[in-house]
Amino acid sequence: MGQLLDISQGGLSVRCSEKTDKTDEHSGLGILLSGDDFSIDKIPFKIISDTEMTSGSTFIKYTAWRYGLQFDELTPHQRDKLDYFLLNHTVSND
Repeated sequence: MGQLLDISQGGLSVRCSEKTDKTDEHSGLGILLSGDDFSIDKIPFKIISDTEMTSGSTFIKYTAWRYGLQFDELTPHQRDKLDYFLLNHTVSND
């Protein structure tokens, strides 16, 4: 479970509160919107980067990890849903 930071047709980055090993087996990634009837299930992926992120004040520190995930081969249905998501639920940085 994590917060989506950015996404493209090739992959995404997510912030998680728990550390995972790049070699851990994953059954697939799911994307869902709260309060909406939208989800994409079992997206195949591989972890291509992980970066420790520390924030907070001098008294309370919070550690999270930013993971870069690359999508593996998506089904045509997953690709269509991803295209819909990118078109309707994201903004461009251009």
